[in-house]
Amino acid sequence: MNSANTRDRAVILAAGLGSRLADGRPVPKPLREVAGIPLIVRIIRALEKGGVGEIGIVVGYLGDELKSGLANLEHQASLSFFLNDEYEKPNGTSLLKARDFVTGPTLLLMSDHLWSPRLLAAVASYPVAERESVLGVDYRIDACFDLDDATKVQVHGDSITQIGKELDDYNALDTGLFLITPSLIEALDAVNGPEGCSLSQGVAALASEGRMKAADVGNATWIDVDTPEAYAEAERLLAELGEDLAAGGLPDPATSSTKERYT
Repeated sequence: MNSANTRDRAVILAAGLGSRLADGRPVPKPLREVAGIPLIVRIIRALEKGGVGEIGIVVGYLGDELKSGLANLEHQASLSFFLNDEYEKPNGTSLLKARDFVTGPTLLLMSDHLWSPRLLAAVASYPVAERESVLGVDYRIDACFDLDDATKVQVHGDSITQIGKELDDYNALDTGLFLITPSLIEALDAVNGPEGCSLSQGVAALASEGRMKAADVGNATWIDVDTPEAYAEAERLLAELGEDLAAGGLPDPATSSTKERYT
């Protein structure tokens, strides 16, 4: 990734139960190995390759075990940890625990999503304004591994207008990789309540004001490793495409015409 376009700070949400991938062992989901390497280690290494120097990790369920599992990791980036003691609440609550880390454009990632460098580059290089945030979206709906579980997005031009798993009218999918500013923290604060808040609620609030943008990730590979079936597919993709999920010389997202076909 071109260093001139690199956003060098990232938050990884890693506080949840991960119950759908549980196998009876008391292991934090982010430490579950895919093709021999823990999910979160793959993400940290990919961020480092992309030029990210500071990584904040929100921990919750089995948080001490997760921190211990990362303690001996050789890494170039500086790691910080934020505790979410309300990890049973939606994922927006986790991001609010790291509010002080989000002082400017900051990458936001899920601890169970794997993606190729092309996807990271497409999101990190987006020219986000001070009061905006951006989500990487995939217009290849038919290529989604688990469409029922995917978060759907309606995009008009370069702006997100609606988001949600139950959307009937949509033209893109949420890849789980964002470039956020404090604007998303403010939006989550506004919708937060006793039951917590979800990222989708914050995104929807920004979208209602035209401040949530969509970065086209083109043909970049990604997968949400959230079920045993998705786990098996992730291992297949890694075996086929390599550790960066980038084999095959796929077109660069910046030159992709997928957005024009669907909007």
